[in-house]
Amino acid sequence: MPGSGKSTLGKQLAGQLGIAFYDLDDYIEQEANKNINDIFREDGETGFRAIEHTCLQHLSEQQQTKVIATGGGTPCFHENIDYMNRSGITVFLDVPLEIIAERLIQQGTTERPLLKDKTPQELLGQLDEHFMLRKPYYRKAVIHLEGPAISLEHILNELDAL
Repeated sequence: MPGSGKSTLGKQLAGQLGIAFYDLDDYIEQEANKNINDIFREDGETGFRAIEHTCLQHLSEQQQTKVIATGGGTPCFHENIDYMNRSGITVFLDVPLEIIAERLIQQGTTERPLLKDKTPQELLGQLDEHFMLRKPYYRKAVIHLEGPAISLEHILNELDAL
């Protein structure tokens, strides 16, 4: 989910392992030469998801070992979760929605096309709706970490156990 800590923990994990880190949304903006909001406005969610799928494949096919932080919806389209599971080890950060909403409000939602211009109550409702639709995809992840404060140590322990 957005605000679950994917980018923060992904950077920490990559740093700890001494490997490259990619934020898929940043990569999409670089490849498309426009920001996510513009892609959504000009191409709609369907167009964005097609670009996202192509960029995910490009990043995954690179030979180097890496950590990729995807967008919250990435696993749910174009069979991306199955592709990601075949290409690497997936991690689902299952953070309570109330905590995610607090983080997003603090960060601001103007750069998040599916969440911008929402009141705190609307934001929590939207997060709940997204989570219910996305949960079946998220549950396909190889590693499932649950809690309000998932740490790098949690991820490293799970990776060591594989």
